[in-house]
Order: sequence, then C-alpha cells, then structure tokens
Amino acid sequence: MKVINKKIIIIMISIFISFYCDENSDGNNVNGCTDSIATNYNNLATNDDGSCEYTLNGVTLKWLRTFNSSDGVYFNEGWSVEPTSDGGFIIAGAASGYVGLLIKTDSNGQKEWHQVYNNSTSLHSASQTSDGGFIATGYYECDTSAACYPDIFLVKTNSNGAIEWEQLFGNEENNDWGRSVIETQDGNYVLTGTWNDDGWNSKALLRKYSNTGSLIWSKTFSSSDANEGYSVIETSDGNLVFAGYSGTQHGAYNNFMVKTNADGGQLWKKKNQSVGDALLYSVVESPSGGYAAAGFCNSWRANSIIKKNQSGGTQWQNCYVEEGSNYGYYDITASSRGGYYLIDERSFLTKIDDEGTIIFSIQLYQVNQSIIELEDGDIVVGGYGFREGNDGGAISLIRLDPSQFE
Repeated sequence: MKVINKKIIIIMISIFISFYCDENSDGNNVNGCTDSIATNYNNLATNDDGSCEYTLNGVTLKWLRTFNSSDGVYFNEGWSVEPTSDGGFIIAGAASGYVGLLIKTDSNGQKEWHQVYNNSTSLHSASQTSDGGFIATGYYECDTSAACYPDIFLVKTNSNGAIEWEQLFGNEENNDWGRSVIETQDGNYVLTGTWNDDGWNSKALLRKYSNTGSLIWSKTFSSSDANEGYSVIETSDGNLVFAGYSGTQHGAYNNFMVKTNADGGQLWKKKNQSVGDALLYSVVESPSGGYAAAGFCNSWRANSIIKKNQSGGTQWQNCYVEEGSNYGYYDITASSRGGYYLIDERSFLTKIDDEGTIIFSIQLYQVNQSIIELEDGDIVVGGYGFREGNDGGAISLIRLDPSQFE
C-alpha cells in the first residue's frame, strides 16, 4: 500500500511541474519580471518576459535604468544624454578615480558598452558623429597637491568608444572648460565653453576642429568681465548659436546668446537682464523660427526661459518665481505637439506652450540633466547632478509617455 501511495504522489508532482512549466516558463526558465527595481519584480523569474512595470514618484514609466558600476568601474556622474542613430543613447559623465566616462545603451536603455578616458576628469557633453563614432568634451584637472588648473578635453571615438584622437588645451595658469560639442553639416566639430578664467574674468569660447582633430579656428566672445558658453547648436541655415551668461563673476549674471556664421564670425550678440542673476544652460532652434533657451533667474531661485527671433530680438521672457526655490532648467527640447519640454534641477518635468505658459509640471527624481523627445512622442530623461556645484549623482535614464499628463 505504501508503494502505491508513493507512485501516486510522484505522478501528481510530475503533472504539477509539467503544468507549471508550460504556463509560467520557457523550458527550464520561469518567465516574469527580473528587474529588481520594477514594481512587479518576481524573484523567482529567470527569464524576463518584458512585463516589468515602473513608477517614479507616482509617475508611470515605460522603463527605468540606473547605471552604478561595471567591470570594477563605478559610475559617479551623468551630465548629458543624446540619442544615437540606432535608437539608443550616449551618456557623458565621469567614473570613479576622476576620469571621463561614456556609456552607450540600446533603445531600451540597456548598457551596451562603457569607456573611460584617463586624460580627462569629466565629460560634459557627447553626441554621435556621421561616421557612427562619437565626439565628446569636458575638462582635465590634475589630482596632485601641486597647483593646477582645468584644461579643455576633446575626444573623438569610434562606434565602440575607442579613442581615434584627443586634444587637451587651455591656459597654463587659468581655468578652461568644454561644455557642449556638436558635429556641423560639413563633418567637422564645434565646441563652446569657458576660456581663460582667472576667477574674475573669462571669455565665452567657440572653437572648431576638423574631423581629424586639427584646429580650424578659435573665437572668444564677451559683453562683460565674466562670460561663459554652455550650449551650442547649428541652425537650419548653417550658422551657429550658443547660450550662456555674461556679467560679473560670482554674481550679476545676465542671459547671453550669440549667433555666428559657419566660420565663427559674429552676426549678433545679445545680453539680457532678468529678475536677479540669470544664466542660460541650454538652447534649441524653435520650430516657429528663432531660438528658445532655458536656465535660471532670480539668482538661482527660479526657472527661466527666453524666446528670441532670428535677429536676436527678445519675443518673450519668463522668470517663473514660486514659493519654493527652483534652481534652473538644465535642458529644453521642442515638442512635436507644440511648445517645449524642460527638465530642472529638482527633477521637475515641465511642458510649456509656445508662449511660455506652463501646461504641466511633474516631479520625477533621479534625472535632471537632459531631455529627448522620440519619434513616437515618448520622452527620455537622464543624468543627475547640480551644474554649478559639480556634484554628480546616480546615472539614470527613464522613458515615459508625456500624454498621461496632458
């Protein structure tokens, strides 16, 4: 009798295992969400079936990725995110040991590779080039006890992040930073940043390199004692526009925007006052013509945006003074639905209409540096840190559908 019972038990267990595997697994793997940060994480799952669900501060996300370390390299800072031609993303920042960092992801935000650049301390900006590689800029500062000053670092890589050429340049006894770099229509590269900063005086820099790393031209611009360039774009007419600030170092900042021709020759230069000190971190070409730029106003206590026409005339300017402090919009992008998306220092995702009226503003956390609109209308937000304090944070990317707020 005991033998019969054992056989019955064995048969029942076999049937149960067969049924469970057929319904919930793929071969020997159990299907489910394997991402531990997802709201529906299944610690028994061995095969991710794409069912993961994410929320961030109550906001529904399509995915959330955080990059902490790989192969013994710890990722400390994420300063910019840009799309790549394969639907993925390139992230610029810094790794442990004070070295520049690039991370390449696929279209789902999963890391494909990372590279560190020992001749740099941090990378502030990176974008894909027409040959499939990448161009990135930032700075290098020695980590010895001897007095030293940051120099601008520029690197061109292949599609896997391997160095093809690099440049390190600056003033021996003053500070220099690279803030933003792009490829221009002629296949060469233009960067903007800060030049010859002695703590009180500086110039905004615009500098062009060939695709082989040779300097083509270098220009500086100023309207006051202290001047910096933070963001540069190539316009649809083949000219260049950069934005930053001009004023007195350590205060009395004003919005600063310059337009040049393709050779760096100045077409116009505009310095605009706002409420309190003001600075522009990011500039985009407006679908309706002209340029929109975003940053801070009210002396680091409010977010700000300014819209200019193609001649540099101010069409409107908003300083969004609220009860709490908002330390500035770090990035702006035009929306295919009209208006603009912005991300600020406190991780508020905001949409405004074409006249600057706020449509919605939702706090996300974990991301505050870059915002990208995808072809299907979704947005990707990434990077984390405080620009002026040079404090990085966990490198994260999120994707969400902004229509849930409209």
